[in-house]
Amino acid sequence: MPHNKIYLKDLNKAVTEESLNTHFSLCGTISEINLPIDKKSQSPKGYAFITFTEPCAVQSALEQDGKLFLETMITVQLATEKRPKK
Repeated sequence: MPHNKIYLKDLNKAVTEESLNTHFSLCGTISEINLPIDKKSQSPKGYAFITFTEPCAVQSALEQDGKLFLETMITVQLATEKRPKK
């Protein structure tokens, strides 16, 4: 199964779907961005998932691991399937 989804963490609280799209669309075409928002503070939780249309874009995105994005060093990893709760 090809991997076409990445997990980003340590994101700056100023991050938006638009800023993620602008930055990571340079790696390839994005089909979905999931940027969870904290219900109380209404600010991003500091992590996101990006799904690309082509698996080859993931390798380019993974090269952003440890780089600065919005003045914060981010972590970029392959997204894994969510484990079911017991």
